[in-house]
Amino acid sequence: MYMDLILEQHGVEEGVIRRYRQEKIKPDIISLMSQYDFNCFGVNDKTTIMRLRVECVCNRSNP
Repeated sequence: MYMDLILEQHGVEEGVIRRYRQEKIKPDIISLMSQYDFNCFGVNDKTTIMRLRVECVCNRSNP
């Protein structure tokens, strides 16, 4: 799954990746997520959050 690869590239833990998979979070949704949403899913590092947002905006299906 593409989202799994993005999360793995940015050093996100396997448990967090599993939660994203369960909730069916796709790259298109990442740009809509708040800091609180990321924290709820287990991503607390602001640098990682910004890197995920940039990566997903560049690779989303609806430009």
